[in-house]
Amino acid sequence: MHKIIISLIFIFTFAVNPAYASENYPFAVPDIKATSYALMDVRTGSIIAGKNIDKKVEPASLTKIGTLYLVFKSLESKYISEDDYAVVSKKAWKMPGSRMFIEVGKKVKIRDLIQGVIVQSGNDASVTLAEHVAGGEEFFVTMLNKLAIDMGLKNTKFQNVTGMPDKNHYTSARDLAILSQRLILDFPEQYKRFSQKKYTYNNISQPNRNRLLTTYDYADGIKTGHTSSAGYCLAASAQIDNTRFVSILFGAKSSKDRFKYTKTLFKFGFRNFTTKKYFQKNKIIAKERVWNGEQKYIDIGFNRDIFITLLKHEDEKVTPKINLLSRIEAPIRINQHLGSVDFIVKGNVISSEKIYALKRVEEGNLYRKTYDFIANFFIED
Repeated sequence: MHKIIISLIFIFTFAVNPAYASENYPFAVPDIKATSYALMDVRTGSIIAGKNIDKKVEPASLTKIGTLYLVFKSLESKYISEDDYAVVSKKAWKMPGSRMFIEVGKKVKIRDLIQGVIVQSGNDASVTLAEHVAGGEEFFVTMLNKLAIDMGLKNTKFQNVTGMPDKNHYTSARDLAILSQRLILDFPEQYKRFSQKKYTYNNISQPNRNRLLTTYDYADGIKTGHTSSAGYCLAASAQIDNTRFVSILFGAKSSKDRFKYTKTLFKFGFRNFTTKKYFQKNKIIAKERVWNGEQKYIDIGFNRDIFITLLKHEDEKVTPKINLLSRIEAPIRINQHLGSVDFIVKGNVISSEKIYALKRVEEGNLYRKTYDFIANFFIED
């Protein structure tokens, strides 16, 4: 294969595998007494610390992160509007557990229901939203399970939209970290709602159950959860400068513990790691031979900015390696997937990112195709 590589060999500080490798750290990882947890760099998807990250656990009200993701998706597509009114069904009104205290038969604005889920963790509001979007909770659950498949959440299955206990309703710390990451990145404006410290509806004011919003300056979301069987759970996010982490914790023994442990994880993350941008969106990193095209070479790069999670106090050589398709033939469309870049340290692939065509290449004329046909006999791939 003949290709022109453009400024691709760099010296990086140590970058972290998307699957955490804490045994290689030159420092201790906090001892977190919970069933499972994961600490993820939101920009890169690197999990820098964790315990039982793929263990199936009961998600409790962290389920509502998925529920809200689909609601935001429906708003984005303009299938629904924040100014729409949803009618509260008897089923929604009778929901046990955390409630927004909406009344059966009343019309409630979608924007109010969203805040009732985020701040008050309202099971009544969650079911009302599901019924408004999908016509019923059951069909909305099928949408949640399709979402889990699309996101590659291998240890997640939904049975309801609230997190009520069910033996077939489960997730994992890794899966919830991915779901939380996607919510934050895909809906940045909607995510701002999660920092609201209290909400009043129907003359009833309730504080946000996420106490990190008032006890940790860098926290700005996202959701608490608790049942007697799940224990105390928390999905939280915090940001300092360009580095944002999401922490997912299941099975703490008390509400106090879940906030204490999450704060410990954030401090661990910010003390030892940082997020850096190393590749710019649409910057050419390679030119590859195109066969049967009107042009001889195609510009290749990333269709988004590429970030890497770095250890602050370690210097290791990281070598990027391009893996292109063995043969690229015209026509080629913009953003066509053409291969990947592996980031390698000490012989191990620590991260991999897809690369794409940065321009269009149409099929060549008869002369161009004849030339390439003959060239195949003299040029080794």
